[in-house]
Amino acid sequence: MRSAPTEHIFPGDSKYTLEPLLTRGEGVLACVDVPVMEWIRLREVHFFLGGPSNEVQSHRADDVFAAFRSRDGKPPAGRIIRAVFQVKFTDSKRPRSVTIRLSNIAQYTRDDDAELVEQWLGRRGFILAGANSGKGASYATLASA
Repeated sequence: MRSAPTEHIFPGDSKYTLEPLLTRGEGVLACVDVPVMEWIRLREVHFFLGGPSNEVQSHRADDVFAAFRSRDGKPPAGRIIRAVFQVKFTDSKRPRSVTIRLSNIAQYTRDDDAELVEQWLGRRGFILAGANSGKGASYATLASA
């Protein structure tokens, strides 16, 4: 039976940034330094464009970076507020989903993935310096509907 994704909400200041997707591009998805990860793909990204209507533009693809490359190679101008990654672990036949939402929400398909994904996020600059790591700290775990 498949369990519902779990959200980890870290109270207080911002924990995550999605800027490395813009500043480092596809290279930020490298995961060779986390031995249990085979590969990571960006599956979905949401850009806040703002304006009088508070516009948000979403992109979904099997590989968002490949989709951008096949067109003009540039993501829209705007701040990324949500990203969905597909992570293939060596001990699993199928990749699993990880969602990061600004500024402090991480959603995992399996709770057991949290520590490994957080390790990868930290090494790639997605976790802000001085942010609460969630270890030994108080944080709420909510099952998504």
